[in-house]
Amino acid sequence: MIGGGAENVFSHLLNHLNRDRFEPFLALGARKGVFLDKLVGDIKIFELNAEHARRATPALIKLVRELKPQTVFATLGMNFAAALTKPFAPRGTRVVLREGNSPTAFLADVARQSPLRAKFYRKIYRNVYRFADAIICQSDYMLNDIEQNMQLPPRKLKRIYNPVDFEQIDRLAAEPTEDFFNSDDVRLITVGRLAFQKAYDTLLRAFAVVRETNPAATLTFMGEGEDRESLERLAQELRINQYVNFPGFHKNPYSYMKKADIFVLSSRYEGFSNVMVESLACGTPVVATDCPSANREVITEGVNGWFAENENVASLADTINRAISERKSLNDAAIRQNCRSRFAIEQILPQYEEQFEK
Repeated sequence: MIGGGAENVFSHLLNHLNRDRFEPFLALGARKGVFLDKLVGDIKIFELNAEHARRATPALIKLVRELKPQTVFATLGMNFAAALTKPFAPRGTRVVLREGNSPTAFLADVARQSPLRAKFYRKIYRNVYRFADAIICQSDYMLNDIEQNMQLPPRKLKRIYNPVDFEQIDRLAAEPTEDFFNSDDVRLITVGRLAFQKAYDTLLRAFAVVRETNPAATLTFMGEGEDRESLERLAQELRINQYVNFPGFHKNPYSYMKKADIFVLSSRYEGFSNVMVESLACGTPVVATDCPSANREVITEGVNGWFAENENVASLADTINRAISERKSLNDAAIRQNCRSRFAIEQILPQYEEQFEK
């Protein structure tokens, strides 16, 4: 339960499932992570003692045979383990998978380092996923990608957006924050893992261009990851390091999102960006790349955000400059209300409960 979007979604679902209809259990590869503290007290947790999902299958099979659950629900790397559990589970046990990213973009990222591993993963998608009774896709884009490229039966695919817990966000957004920059600065913020997928190298290069037009602009990266050192070096090379801050991972990014003028999502690809929608829940508009993702299903140009071309420094810089000049014409209350009407947990939870009960 480390600090990631999928873990956040699972904590919301576990906490809010109707206890008159469901009894939730949580199986973890390892019992650790900041989101453990978010779980309500009646959730029984089982540790599989397998931090790598590929080693979790035997322990998961054993647990499922003991618990005899009606539904096994998994996400991220545990999808493969859960799907492989299906043939060994008690009769009638359903397996529901929640896909984390658009597969073609994810496989292209894997192939960047290992073409052989990408081919192996593609075979798993097409063969192992067939054991699942249903596959939750975070967006229409993802659903179409899986249907067209992974050769899985359309009847098994269901689109459900990720939920936002407005009550929690409102409470946390009201907490005091550390001031990284002056109050009269134009505050840009991004939240996420410091990794290749997020294209933060592109964002830093674009921000250097933005500073030429908007010298009051500052940029905060909230998160940790394997690219932190290289990104800090790049900021120094671009001579913008005094205007860029890397405070690391924060359990409560919402108070910083609420104070920000613009949230920037520069990703090369996404599934469904929780932090983008959570920023909208704080009333903060978003500059997003038009990457393989749900972004087009969330952002309406000039209403709650703006689009830049994917992996294009000049386009991202131009879009951020446009957002800086237009941001005051947007209504933060309208941004929040639009987000609440579509992604509040009260809207999303019944769709998950329907899948679990089928």
